[in-house]
Amino acid sequence: MKRKIGIASMVAALSLTVAACNDTQQSFSSLAPVKVKFSATLLGSNEVPAVTTTAAGIMNLIREDSVTILYDIATTSPTDSVTMVHIHAGAAGANGPIMVWFFPTEAARAPGPATGTAARVNGVVRVGRISRAGTTFIAPFTWDSLQTRIANSTAYVNLHTRRNPGGEIRGQVVPAP
Repeated sequence: MKRKIGIASMVAALSLTVAACNDTQQSFSSLAPVKVKFSATLLGSNEVPAVTTTAAGIMNLIREDSVTILYDIATTSPTDSVTMVHIHAGAAGANGPIMVWFFPTEAARAPGPATGTAARVNGVVRVGRISRAGTTFIAPFTWDSLQTRIANSTAYVNLHTRRNPGGEIRGQVVPAP
């Protein structure tokens, strides 16, 4: 009889342990980062004011975790004399200040408007990472303000050229399908 009670107690204890492990396992899996995708379609018609151009492009962003965004920027048609690419704060139809530089890097950028390194591009312009600790944001913007603006679709990507120093193609950053 003692043996049956002992075995029953062990089975009950083992069942509770397995149940606890399953609960813990579910909790840990809920902590895994959820990757969120955003994109921007860059067109001259999105510029403010609109620009007539055959240039076009795309930017893809993936929020990897709470401190990292991966991105790639590419043109989908030949684009001559690219001088700058960056993310601005601003809703569709409105111009706003620069938040983050992509091309050329802020360190390599020549002083003055639209005087950066010019390049003919037909394809990838830049692939990189924006991070909370490793990215220089243009004051007063921060990692948190960039995250908020991307989430609210109040950030846009702008690609500038020598032909259109105010911006050749532009796209609002929106959730990707």
